[in-house]
Amino acid sequence: MIYFDNAATTWPKPRPVLRAVSDALQKYGANPGRSGHTMSMESAVRVYETREAAAAMFGAENPENVVFTHNCTHALNLAVKGFMRAGEHVIISDLEHNSVLRPVHALAKRGVITYSVAKIHPGEDERTLAEFEAAIRPNTSLIACTHGSNVWGIRTPIEKLGGLAAAHRIFFLVDAAQTAGIIPIDIEKCEIDFLCMAGHKSLYGPGGTGLMITRRPDALQTIIEGGT
Repeated sequence: MIYFDNAATTWPKPRPVLRAVSDALQKYGANPGRSGHTMSMESAVRVYETREAAAAMFGAENPENVVFTHNCTHALNLAVKGFMRAGEHVIISDLEHNSVLRPVHALAKRGVITYSVAKIHPGEDERTLAEFEAAIRPNTSLIACTHGSNVWGIRTPIEKLGGLAAAHRIFFLVDAAQTAGIIPIDIEKCEIDFLCMAGHKSLYGPGGTGLMITRRPDALQTIIEGGT
């Protein structure tokens, strides 16, 4: 088989991934953080080590700000719906995946928030920045932008957009579903407040995995509750 669908889900998975998943099922089957027996404690250690590895890979200072999700859609919904408050305004790009567009539009349709769409000009960063800056309103609280389009392969200037957001004291969300694992991303240097990604794409993880890494966990409300 010649497989061309890696932008949707990478396959085949590398052998170290297969071994790691097998080890997890065979050696770390206990519930981490919910019991005091040996396997539970060892499982908790492995979970924290994974948080540390993810934080180091993406320049996050605190491993505890690494959130495990089902996929990138789950991560983006946590960020958008957990952050946006009634009466606020968000700016998205015209390249957004439905995982950003639909949660934002759903909130707007219910009258909770408003949003604007900024045009990306490929290869013309200053024009792109001007589009986003022109869309800023007094109640703009968030800029959400894909790092790489799943349709066109266009990369957006997240480093400059992060600077723009910080200059206006606006939070910055990046959808890195297509770029995490391929293009280096540092959330501190890019001033990213919420970085969302899929585990099953270019991070080569199994299906049903994703991450959100945040610099501002205090700004998020939960959208689901339970467990610990």
